[in-house]
Amino acid sequence: MLLLGVATVGMLRQRVDPTNHALKDPTSRDADALRELHEVVGDDPILLLGFTTRGGLPMADADRGHLERLRVQLATQPDVRAATAIPLADEGLAVFSLELTGDEAHAAGERAIATADAEKPPTVDVHAAGLSHLEGTIAARIAAERARVVPIVIAVLALALACIYRHATLVVAALLPAIAAIVTLEGALGWLGHPLDPIASMLDPVLLTIGVGGSAHFIQSFRLGQAAGLTNAAAAASAARDVLHPALLATATTMIGLWSVGISSIPAVVDFGMRGALGVALTNAFAFWLLPGVLGSFAPPAVAGSTSARQRSANVRRWRVPILVGTTAATAWLLAGVFALRGDNDPLRVLPAGERAQRDHEALATRLGGIEVCHLLVPERSRAAEPSRLLPFVAAVRAEPGIAGLAGEMVRSPSGALAIPLLLAPGGSAQRTALFDDIDRTARALGLENVRVAGAAVQIARDSDRLLQTLGTSVFLTIPSLWLAMAFALRSWRLAILALLPNLLPAIWLYGGMGWIGRPVSVATAMIGSTLLGIIVDNTIHLLHAILPSRGAARHPHGVAEALARRGPAIHTSSLVLMLGFLATTISGLGTTVEFAVLAAATIGIAWFATAIVLPLLLSDEDDRGAMRDAVGAPA
Repeated sequence: MLLLGVATVGMLRQRVDPTNHALKDPTSRDADALRELHEVVGDDPILLLGFTTRGGLPMADADRGHLERLRVQLATQPDVRAATAIPLADEGLAVFSLELTGDEAHAAGERAIATADAEKPPTVDVHAAGLSHLEGTIAARIAAERARVVPIVIAVLALALACIYRHATLVVAALLPAIAAIVTLEGALGWLGHPLDPIASMLDPVLLTIGVGGSAHFIQSFRLGQAAGLTNAAAAASAARDVLHPALLATATTMIGLWSVGISSIPAVVDFGMRGALGVALTNAFAFWLLPGVLGSFAPPAVAGSTSARQRSANVRRWRVPILVGTTAATAWLLAGVFALRGDNDPLRVLPAGERAQRDHEALATRLGGIEVCHLLVPERSRAAEPSRLLPFVAAVRAEPGIAGLAGEMVRSPSGALAIPLLLAPGGSAQRTALFDDIDRTARALGLENVRVAGAAVQIARDSDRLLQTLGTSVFLTIPSLWLAMAFALRSWRLAILALLPNLLPAIWLYGGMGWIGRPVSVATAMIGSTLLGIIVDNTIHLLHAILPSRGAARHPHGVAEALARRGPAIHTSSLVLMLGFLATTISGLGTTVEFAVLAAATIGIAWFATAIVLPLLLSDEDDRGAMRDAVGAPA
């Protein structure tokens, strides 16, 4: 208890990264180009303050004079290096560019926005935009959402478990291992000073739902021991022995799925995978440490079942042919949709639609044609600096559809390097990555190979594109790894194939459906494939472990039905609770968390159908019973 108390203090100390630095690849060519660009133009964050008249009317001279006095006032605020008025042809718009300094750029920007709100003329509205402002707003949202969402998820899970188990001890037993693991893990990270980022904020709900799913199987085995006449202490010890092997295998496969995202070059994604794998291991360890004592001492008496598992299995078997044929047809059709998938990622989607930072960004981007800036970076002593070579290239770049125009004057460093600012039209990562690739190709075609497009917007777009590709690769790496682990543990390569096939359905159906409706794959969506593939296979492992012959005994002719009787309630409980747990996180204001939650819940629902209905129908085919018996007994 002392350890958990210390960890809780550390968890409360954990802070968020106001720059979302972990979402950027520090080793890429674009990161190197950005560092070179900062040597030319500096790296002070920029905050744009826009002032618009209501109704789009021209701004009065008195209001413009008022705003000029406000600009001078803003320039004197702490951590504001300069406040410059940007010349514009729009008579209903005024824009100030504020150069922020210091380590607390977001805080300085918030002070400037508050001053502008308080001192502006009453006839104009204020809009704030800029990358540092956007990233700082996301960081603030993460801190607020974590404190709000996690308790609500716990409350939803507790309510669902109370409706299922109808006893406080069983509810506590189901939640305790996951909560202990989260507090321990996040507390240690808090004491070590490890910050949170938008991807790490999704980890707590994931660990909560994983922990409850594992506890459901422990509790189900415990209740079976009670029903067999064992005392609570003996039933708890029997449950620990009964679920130890499948729980270890389920933990290993879940960790494999999480580890597979480690091939990414984005620190936040690698961190999510490593922390998630450690959290899963801690959850399993706490389950076997805490649950025997809790259940052995405080659990209620056994409750008799009300429905025959064998009868339920027989009812489903009557629909065997249409279910399997329909599943096969749906899978084939949705598999074709996978090939229509496309990736795209827009940082603005992280924030909710009503967030002021998002509204202001879109309002100014619409009026100005764009807000974000990239640069054409020409190295020192480059032939590209010659006007006869540079001007045609700049003209060709300005004609690109994603370029709204020049964003200012050319900057020359003391060493002779040049930086030409370009205003980017609004767009997602796929559109911008294609734009930047076109610019690079144009430079090569004109013999300007050493000219590069550089900037934070360039790095963010290309990092997103690389991330989507590597996360797709991680899914294909996870599948054979899971198969090998299950073939070794189940002692049958055929049974491992059967175990894996139903769990591929969620990925095929999810991504195939997205492909058919034209929904792009984002960072949050791409992480579902590898992360949840290791999670949803857990129920399959518990079911197949119950079907395996025990200590060489002859296989019972109704083995599938009996396995469902033993593991079915836990499969249903864990699937329902997992879905509710993820759906509860949709109250979050972070777009990535909401998207991940909805698609994760859908994935788990599909996995439940595949494990509780499709797999038993495949295993219980009377015509193939002999072959299936051989497959179960065959060595891997």
